[in-house]
Amino acid sequence: MKFLLRAIFCGSLAAVQMCMGEGASERGGGYLFAHMSTTDYGSMYYSVSEDGVNWKTLNGGKKICGYRGHPDFCRGRDGRHYMIGVEAGSWEPLLWVTENFVEWKVEKRLPPSVFDVSESGFYTERIWYNAPKMFFDEDSGQYIITWHPANLKYENPSTEKESRDMWRSIRTFYVLTKDFESFTKPERLFRFAGEFENMPTMDAIIRKSGEKYYAFIKDERWPEDIQHGFKAVRWTKSDNLIGPWQNPSGPVTDAWTEAQTLVRAPDGKGWNLYVEFYPHKYGLYAAPQIEGPWRRMEMKSPDARHGSVVEIDAETMRALREAYPDGGTPD
Repeated sequence: MKFLLRAIFCGSLAAVQMCMGEGASERGGGYLFAHMSTTDYGSMYYSVSEDGVNWKTLNGGKKICGYRGHPDFCRGRDGRHYMIGVEAGSWEPLLWVTENFVEWKVEKRLPPSVFDVSESGFYTERIWYNAPKMFFDEDSGQYIITWHPANLKYENPSTEKESRDMWRSIRTFYVLTKDFESFTKPERLFRFAGEFENMPTMDAIIRKSGEKYYAFIKDERWPEDIQHGFKAVRWTKSDNLIGPWQNPSGPVTDAWTEAQTLVRAPDGKGWNLYVEFYPHKYGLYAAPQIEGPWRRMEMKSPDARHGSVVEIDAETMRALREAYPDGGTPD
């Protein structure tokens, strides 16, 4: 009877996804983590967890499909999940898609011009396109793609100062699209004020909670720039998808963290924030509300670099384990 009532309540596909976040692991589901490895930067590996804390790497530790890039899940209007990757050699951006997480395919090539911000005096790195992230906004029916060009060119900084100045010059840009055919002109996403006016930002991921949009961003400043919160994750919020965004929160993670990914906690009553303690492993922070308070939790990390976590149901978990057996003991 409880299951029947729950199924009726979750009548639409969107509602089913929302209800999956409320205790998915209790019904045999859990989480899928798509990530790189420390020895194979740019390829995609799978790890799964029922509780979001203990992870097993699937496929005997071998990569999944031919994806190249920085994995970042985006659930689209059609219920499929998308990622932006690149084609090795030509370095053209590709739109990857999956219907079941077991099989991925290239949906289409994206025009490199989408990421051209040279008119603004910034430079998009060609090989990885500055780790683009994507979020589908149901209210407007648009996808927002964010990435992080630098005001100084990446190629071969000759000194440590030049390298640090390059990272200091990074800002977050975005485009909007409804169909991956036409795109808006690239624009700066964040315009902070006061002490945050010139804060460089990386790895911006966007989520919506209630009526607010939240962006979790890495503060790319260095220890000599600020005493507390350098190279750490902060959040900002807005009433609108493209802002204006309020000044960032205090740091919610330790220093030297990046590649954050945010999902609902297993009980559906809080949030899990996964961050890379680069370049070795991932850690977990948890909060009862999206604005915190955040605290670090124990987690047994797989061998993972720059990745994305998504909730999955029991059927998907079974399909993944059958298609990509873990081939051994927990990581």
